[in-house]
Amino acid sequence: MTAATQRRNATGLARQEEILDAAYALFGAEGFSGVSLRAIAAKAGLSHAALLRYFKSKDELLLALLSRWEDANLAWFDAHADLPRPEVLLGLARRNAATPGYVPLFAALTGEAVSPAHPGHEHMKRRYEELRRRHFEIGDADGTRLTSAWDGLQVMSLYLDEVDVVDSLTDHFARVPEGRADLDAEAPDGDALVTLPGPPPGDDAGYARGREQRARIIATATGLFAGRGFTSTSLSDIATRVGTSKSSLLHHFGSKDALLAAVLSRRDDQLTYEIPAPLPPRAFLRGLVEGARSNAERPGLIELYTVLSHEATAADHPAHAYFTRRFRWALDHFTSVFAMLRDSGQLAPDRDPRREAVWFVALWDGLQVQWLYDPDEVDVAAELKAHLETVLSR
Repeated sequence: MTAATQRRNATGLARQEEILDAAYALFGAEGFSGVSLRAIAAKAGLSHAALLRYFKSKDELLLALLSRWEDANLAWFDAHADLPRPEVLLGLARRNAATPGYVPLFAALTGEAVSPAHPGHEHMKRRYEELRRRHFEIGDADGTRLTSAWDGLQVMSLYLDEVDVVDSLTDHFARVPEGRADLDAEAPDGDALVTLPGPPPGDDAGYARGREQRARIIATATGLFAGRGFTSTSLSDIATRVGTSKSSLLHHFGSKDALLAAVLSRRDDQLTYEIPAPLPPRAFLRGLVEGARSNAERPGLIELYTVLSHEATAADHPAHAYFTRRFRWALDHFTSVFAMLRDSGQLAPDRDPRREAVWFVALWDGLQVQWLYDPDEVDVAAELKAHLETVLSR
């Protein structure tokens, strides 16, 4: 190879890295679906035609970016494999947290790619398969749960300042397991009872008349938002699928944001658990596990929540405030549940109810993500039950 050829190759590789850096920044800010190749080319400082000499499509560019991202993490992991497992994982968490834009990009792409039609779906599915395999090989019984909670914490940290990924993982690894309780066993719950909360507070958006048509619009938007995300779905797309005009749709919902609020409200209404209330905290948790099992029969609602909660991590997204309220609402509720368990002697006295609530909510969300990628390999209800049985003291 001549010196000139080496220089050309080096220049080409450097240009590819510049394109990937531009895509990294744009995908993290706007999601994969909301970014065009022309926008990436412009940010990288070259023409659309020049970009196509390096990457023939946006799909090809995304896969190259994902490979670069995962290869770097795996290389770091392997280079520190001689360290104790908690130190390696905490080091990787610190590395991710310190990498500008990593967590927002991870959140956005993980949510978008749950659809099998997404170009990153198979890559992310293989990622989870590889992580489960690695945990299995080293005898990690809680590998799926650890990966899920970690992923959920990263998403929650983009909504709530109180959620610190490294701090939560550090606390998790510092815990000393006390054996395993039986969630189904009866226990003295004391006088405290869990009252089922209503859904998180909404924006009090008003809707026009026309219940049946409004319901059709909401149902159609639900399916499209779940499959494509909010940003990449237009009001015209929804109107065409419903069989009406955009102006008619706007008659029922004054804006796309108002329609999104209605879709989220409908999801909250549909995911109420069929548990009689009030209940002792242990019985309430058993009911949640059964609720998680029945939710598997409604994958569309889980996909909608996953796609939108990951997409809306950007502060200017119209659903960002909704998910911020929802996470805070969930943490407050589960903090009270774990406090009841502690007060009745069913939670180790050194366990903090708020920390337990953060971990539990993150775990549940993360398990749902893994389940969407591989429903035959991930049992959300079984993993939630296994986690709770390591938390309960008896």
